Parts: sequence; structure tokens; C-alpha cells
Amino acid sequence: MTMIEPATRMALAARRILWAMGPRARRRAEASGAMRVAVLLFATACGSVALGQDKAQRSEIVGRWATQGFGSIVEFRPCAEDKAALCGRILWLWEENDASGRLRTDRHNPDSELKSRSLIGIDIVRGLRETAAGTWSGGELYNPDDGRTYTGEIHVKRGTLELRGCALRVFCQTQTWRRPEDVIKAVSAAGL
Repeated sequence: MTMIEPATRMALAARRILWAMGPRARRRAEASGAMRVAVLLFATACGSVALGQDKAQRSEIVGRWATQGFGSIVEFRPCAEDKAALCGRILWLWEENDASGRLRTDRHNPDSELKSRSLIGIDIVRGLRETAAGTWSGGELYNPDDGRTYTGEIHVKRGTLELRGCALRVFCQTQTWRRPEDVIKAVSAAGL
């Protein structure tokens, strides 16, 4: 569905409303040009609603997400280098330190200069673009557990984020992420 279709449907609806007003009121509206103005205003308003829906879809993914198993919280926001694309940064780790008590670092990164950086603050999702309503792809997914970068896509639906990462587009794995506040609400509701 394109942006024009909802506006066109709404303009036709406005015309039907004017038609339902009856022949006398309709003639007055047509004679004064009010019908054209009403249809144009209605179509413009509906176009604005359609654009607002696009922003709403983008905002569905923007924000904080708890990874599967609540191991970390990742925040999606426009990428610094390309505001039209989205990136996801680790904000929080369940286990901030490794088994020896040291801060967890990006030790599996193939770039030796990056191995000592903290996992908190790194982008693990880079360059995603919305390719269909609620679907984001075309970027890279970095896995700090093995230091590899994968292709993948994200689907946002009914308050969950499904992240699918693939190696060679053949070997794929899917995780379901949730908003941290939704996880907390669910636990509270269950009385745990």
C-alpha cells in the first residue's frame, strides 16, 4: 500500500459524504467551490495521517528492548552516520563482569584494537532500513559472543521484536526480544 492510496480513499469518502448531503446542498457546495476545497482538505489531512503512520511504524522499533533471556538491553535509534537507518546499541548487561570479575569486553572481535572495549556502548545492529511495514533489513548484526557479523532482519509485531541473523543466508537463528517494561509487567502480573 502506498501513501497515496489512503488519501485517495479518504477523498472518495469525503465526496460520498457531500453526495449524501442531498442535491440542493451539493449544488450549493459545488457552485461555491466548497466541494473541491473540502475534498482537498480531507485528502491533505489523510495524507498527514498516512505520514504519521509511517513515523509510528518507525517508532515501534525505536527504544529499548530486552534480549532473549534478559541478558542485555539494546536501544534502537537512528544511526549517527545515516539518520535514515537504525542502529542498536548495548545499554546494559545482566552480567557486566566476566567470571574473573573484570569488565566484559569485546574479546572475540577480529579487530585486535577493539578487543579491549567494553561491550556496553557498542552497536550490535547497524544500518537497518524498513523494507516493509514492521520489517527492517539490509544492515549488519554483530554477535559479541563469537565476534562475527551476520546479515539479518527484524520483524516488529504485537509488542515483540523478532531478530533473525543468518550466516551465508543458510544458517539462521531467530531470537524474540521484548520491551523491558513489558517483561516487568508480565512478571508482576504473574505474582512472581
